[in-house]
Amino acid sequence: MQGVWVLAGILLLLGPTATGLEPQRNDTNWCERDKALHKRLDVVEKNIERTVDHLEAEVSALLRFIEASNPPLQLGAPTIDIFESGLY
Repeated sequence: MQGVWVLAGILLLLGPTATGLEPQRNDTNWCERDKALHKRLDVVEKNIERTVDHLEAEVSALLRFIEASNPPLQLGAPTIDIFESGLY
């Protein structure tokens, strides 16, 4: 059983180097790639914010339209049951 744990530990230590996932230490332009990525993410964030603002404006306009087209209900007014008239 101890041999299995030793083998698992060795594979865990050697795994990234064997698969090529170990970060390259001689990469000098990682900072530029990081800055470019952040710039692209900023553009995406601005697009999302504009879309959300546009959707909020559309929803509020629709709500105003619905409120303006429906008269307010009067308290104590009789209600009509549309299913009693046999329309279904």
